[in-house]
Amino acid sequence: MDILTTFIFMIVIGAVIGAATNYLAIKMLFRPYKTYYLFGKQLPFTPGLIPKRRDEVAKQVGVMVMEHLLTPDGIKKRFETSEAREDILNTVHRYIDKTAEMEISVATFLEKFGVLQADVKMDEWLSQWSDEKVSALLEKYDQQSLSELLPQEVKDKFSAKIPDVADYILMRGIHYFESEEGKARLGNMIDDFLKERGMFGSMVQMFLGNSSLIDRVHPEIMKFLRNAETKRFLSDVLVQEWDKVKTFSLQKLDEKWDVKRIVFCVKRRLLSHFSTKLLLDRPVGTYISAVANDLKFQFAPVLIDKGMEAASNALEGLLTKLQFEDIIREQIELFPLEKMEELVVSISNKELKMITFLGGFLGGIIGAIQAVFVTLF
Repeated sequence: MDILTTFIFMIVIGAVIGAATNYLAIKMLFRPYKTYYLFGKQLPFTPGLIPKRRDEVAKQVGVMVMEHLLTPDGIKKRFETSEAREDILNTVHRYIDKTAEMEISVATFLEKFGVLQADVKMDEWLSQWSDEKVSALLEKYDQQSLSELLPQEVKDKFSAKIPDVADYILMRGIHYFESEEGKARLGNMIDDFLKERGMFGSMVQMFLGNSSLIDRVHPEIMKFLRNAETKRFLSDVLVQEWDKVKTFSLQKLDEKWDVKRIVFCVKRRLLSHFSTKLLLDRPVGTYISAVANDLKFQFAPVLIDKGMEAASNALEGLLTKLQFEDIIREQIELFPLEKMEELVVSISNKELKMITFLGGFLGGIIGAIQAVFVTLF
């Protein structure tokens, strides 16, 4: 074999060995995927490096991601950027606009989330809630007087209206006794009065006659009702009674006139004319569109700022509770080795080829050096 042939042969052999060694080393990172045994003994280099150290790799990747990549400080900085806030705000604006165009009713919308017969449930809840609130208020102010419960403005208005009430009572009395029914009623009252007086009443009826007595009494009653002094007298009586009633506690008012039952009756009567069904049958968009601008330009910015601030403050604890490190480790452990190898090779294909080529190149150089030494010595 001449010198040139020896050079070429040794260079080729060195290049092949270098390239093959690097190629095999790259393959041995993943392969073989499992352990092989011969005569009960584990063969060396089985499984490959990454399959063998898979648990450690998964753990270290999880630690690296949490300590160097997905850090609270890094996420906080992302939250604090104006771009992130604008992105979130634009998303919220789009959602509000989309919701404002919804034509389905509120009841139908709630049914999609599993809330059936929402109007019935809301009416029942409203009735129960109002009963609890009214009961709590009545119990709280049970021993307080009406004067303490009513605002001064209300008490002043009541006092100012007493003359009008007295005038109204007298006017209704005049109107009643001027009617045929009133006159007949007055006649019966006179008749009953005289009957209770026995012989004296019979004598009066015999001499005057019932109709004549009515004709005499009726004008006097009308004069009495129209007299200004009568109005002042009635007003004074009402003022005295009002002053007396103001000193009554809520408990005493309830004992005298069953006030608490009246309050609950009035409350139920009012609620009977109000049903949430009318509100829930309207389209969702009707409500949202009415406050869309307020939601977008007043409520949403404040809510997002508060939410981002709260999320930023609670981020470290939240990441710890979510245990991202364990999640990453578990996902890597469950990830198929074949897919992992394919992923690494697809990403680093050029670099791996260059490593193989470099091995061949270095092997060729070493082969050339060996050829020189063989020739010389």
